[in-house]
Amino acid sequence: MSRDTDGSDTSRRRFLKATGAAALTSAVAGCGSDGGDTATPGDGGSDGDDGGDGGDGGSTDTGTGSDPVTVSEYPYGVGETLVGEAQRVMEEAGYGPDNRFELDWLQYTSPTWSEMASTIASRLESAYIDMNQSEAAFSPLLETTRNGNHEAYTLGWIADYPGAQNFVQLLDPPNTMYADNAAANGARLFWSEDAEADPAVRQYMMDQFDRIEDNPQDTEEAAQIRGEAAVAMEEGMWQEAALIPLYQGVTEGMWYDHVDYNPPGPMGPSRAKASNSVAGLEGKDRLSTISSTFSSLDPIASGNTASGGKIMDMFDALTNYANGTTEVENLLATEYELSEDFRTYTFTLKEGATFHNGEEVTAQDFVYSIKRLMTSSNSTNARFPVSVMGIEHETEEVTVTDEEGNTVTETASGEPQTTTRIVPDSIGVEAIDDYTLEITTENPFAFSLSVLAYSAFSAVPEGIVGDLEGYDGEMSWNEFSQNPVGAGPFEFVNWESGNGGEFVMDAYDDYHGEGASFDGIDAAILTETQARYNYFLNENADIGGVPTSQYQADSVNIEETDDVGRDLGTYDLENGTSVNYARTPDIGTYYIGFNMEAVPRAVRQAMAYVINQPEFMQNVFKGRFEPAYHLTPAQIFPGGVEAYDEHVGSE
Repeated sequence: MSRDTDGSDTSRRRFLKATGAAALTSAVAGCGSDGGDTATPGDGGSDGDDGGDGGDGGSTDTGTGSDPVTVSEYPYGVGETLVGEAQRVMEEAGYGPDNRFELDWLQYTSPTWSEMASTIASRLESAYIDMNQSEAAFSPLLETTRNGNHEAYTLGWIADYPGAQNFVQLLDPPNTMYADNAAANGARLFWSEDAEADPAVRQYMMDQFDRIEDNPQDTEEAAQIRGEAAVAMEEGMWQEAALIPLYQGVTEGMWYDHVDYNPPGPMGPSRAKASNSVAGLEGKDRLSTISSTFSSLDPIASGNTASGGKIMDMFDALTNYANGTTEVENLLATEYELSEDFRTYTFTLKEGATFHNGEEVTAQDFVYSIKRLMTSSNSTNARFPVSVMGIEHETEEVTVTDEEGNTVTETASGEPQTTTRIVPDSIGVEAIDDYTLEITTENPFAFSLSVLAYSAFSAVPEGIVGDLEGYDGEMSWNEFSQNPVGAGPFEFVNWESGNGGEFVMDAYDDYHGEGASFDGIDAAILTETQARYNYFLNENADIGGVPTSQYQADSVNIEETDDVGRDLGTYDLENGTSVNYARTPDIGTYYIGFNMEAVPRAVRQAMAYVINQPEFMQNVFKGRFEPAYHLTPAQIFPGGVEAYDEHVGSE
């Protein structure tokens, strides 16, 4: 199947193969993305073996005796608009002219998403579905969907490291139910036992994810099993239309000549430090950028690209992705040793690295930081160390109490309500001495160094927040999350939240590594697409982008494709100014998801039938993006780009 939407298929395939060399087979988690017109570097907004064929276009060995999933290629038409099929599936479910379904659609604020939604809505009218459109800025959209106050929504997922589990974990049913699982970090599908879906398929999805998690070894056999299970989960997603992939995004960086800029790699700007991306500024001392809205600057509570990029600049972890590429490098760790059973990592820390309050970074700070990530009530990223990396720990049943310490009782029985919690003292993280840190996992996991590069594992000063047992805290959580103290190349100065606000960081003079070549970063917080563009067009931002409504494909002049697969050249702005240009396909996918407790399967399938990915990419998004049919991007799909295409099926 051809994946060409804008005449650049050759370079894109070269990129996909180059960046997919690490592809891998392993598991991990990711972070949400707003799914706006385009991700820009100012918005903050990995070598390995092939992971097995997994996607041969036919059936896979799912390790179960009786498989309820029967599809083996994309069932809703590749490059087709099937309104008749949408009508059929709705009629079979009992819908018709006198029994229509009213569907509430919530999207990220974006003119292009609005245009696409309007087209979808007009097509669904013929299939007895009346779609009510609404939109929200990124943070409110996340909050609404997390609370389950939604039916259909749009969102994106950008990889935290390049592994298939990074994406299919969004489909693991227990990880989609936020009310029952405080550590949930999947898509907002609410794929519960009450979901409008086949219970057998739900169990099947959980079984396949268990196969991934139960085979973490760095062996060919384990990789094969993980690859097959990931492909099987994609097929289960297709059959239930739980989530509809739309496109693989790109980061299009545009910058003025006075910026010496090295665009981040396929992991994206939120995985790159601005001190590495920007080598210098001519004629000015500070970098001016644009940001989306965000809600927290605490590494354990970050869940979007806008806050992720700022946390990357202000905090350091043990390891780091080299300027957003897939290569993992040491950061606060100088070296590590791995035990013979492949479960215990012993890190040697860099001596003399300091936090922005002047205190030295020690192993005790990492013990506190990781335990806090795993147990704090403020953590929204506990899944990474607990069920992805699998850091050793014990659990216990405890009685639930309210803020005043009173016991909470079950409504029906009146019995005390209990919950399971991780025992902090049981966590397999230990400071051997000030500069030696030991982390033990429950099972071997081949990609621990990659997971530890995620900003949630960043070092924070020991005891600074009292949300870990045994610590009173120097700051309240709200204070720390809005006025953070890290050990990164930039330190916090000011944050005025909301549209029209600003975020300011200064370069940290005592940074332990190669610090920034400029004095700081000033980011304007803007949510309206046109306002963001005007801000860049008027040269108020040094780095920015062009929204799709103003984007002109013939204004792009590609001069070369570098060894990382980035298309480099220039872009001619509408005011006649030519700016530097880079296009890098993200390891990420944008999609439509559903609250499966509220939206019947027939409605979800009807929407899948009327969505024509290539058409939308060409007519709405002007060929900027690559149509997607899997949640897992082609670069890291088990078996690679060819297996991705073959599994989808030809047009």
